[in-house]
Amino acid sequence: MTPNHSKHGSSSISHNPYADVNWTETTHCLSQFHLHEPRNQIDPHSASHDPPAENFTTTTERSTPSELIDKYQHAGYGSLAITEHEYYVDGTKHKGEPFFEELEETSWPWSRWDRDRSPNEMIPIQGAELRGTIDGIDGLHDIVNLGTDLGHGRERSLLKVATDIVMRGGVSFLPHPGKYVDPDSIELYVTMFQQVDSLIGIEVFNAHDRYPSSRAIWDVLLTELGSKRPVWAVANDDYHARPRPAGSERFDQSRTVLLLETRSPSNVIEALQQGHSYVQYNDTGVAPKIESVSVDDELVRIEAPSASTVTWISAGEAVDTGTEITVSDVPNQYVRAEATGRDGAVSCTQPLYIEQTASTF
Repeated sequence: MTPNHSKHGSSSISHNPYADVNWTETTHCLSQFHLHEPRNQIDPHSASHDPPAENFTTTTERSTPSELIDKYQHAGYGSLAITEHEYYVDGTKHKGEPFFEELEETSWPWSRWDRDRSPNEMIPIQGAELRGTIDGIDGLHDIVNLGTDLGHGRERSLLKVATDIVMRGGVSFLPHPGKYVDPDSIELYVTMFQQVDSLIGIEVFNAHDRYPSSRAIWDVLLTELGSKRPVWAVANDDYHARPRPAGSERFDQSRTVLLLETRSPSNVIEALQQGHSYVQYNDTGVAPKIESVSVDDELVRIEAPSASTVTWISAGEAVDTGTEITVSDVPNQYVRAEATGRDGAVSCTQPLYIEQTASTF
């Protein structure tokens, strides 16, 4: 590896999202911020994908959101947003139909299903999966709204939808970006991130890693925007409770792990904004828990005891392996770690940004 820093310069971490995280006091809160009301019946006490594809029989009966909430709580999750599509109301799909007022309804409040619980149980977050237009993409592009009552994009520009979320005090992210663009054509995203502060990031794992190029898109955005505009990763199941064949199940596949000292909806939103999190993809294994990420002078360390390997990524390329890396060995303006476990499971940190300082002589 040949770093491209000046031999007379120095490097230091300029933005570390974990700098004020107390790893010994935080709760690793397993979270889902992109999933849907059940399309079929599910078992709320099962940690497996429902319904199974084998011997599936179509039925008009479907489980309630309360059973969805219970199913994720049974699997160990602590925060959830049911982000129903803007065109789906009371079990009926209205995609392509003219707007009507009922489409503004979101899957909220949870008290409708007697699941408005205390902070010691599941933390409820209001949300919806909206859509908007964006130059360069045919059709409408999805955006996930968190923390507001906005239930429909009304076919406005994606920028206007994101701005509306800001005005209502919420945050947003772009789901499954690999569905819409490739890593060589992300200029439209760069403009969005530059103009909307509360657009927190992109979804880098969706369900059973349906769009692997999303991580390459993330790396291009990190390189292009730098520390002045951090882009955080989120990961979600995008679960609909539909039958899926083996290898494409969605339940408990991809998730965001929030680092919370206090459990409340406002602290969930703050953690998302600050990058106090990491993301996991289980595949057929169990993603390693990240015990800590620390910076000591020029050394960045990660503790993930169950990981078999740790790879450090910068500008989309592997630049080192092992549990620590020297900042001056990073050839670009950020570094992130991927801790890999068995059977394809992986956990990814948020990026740590690097400042390169030229020598004064």
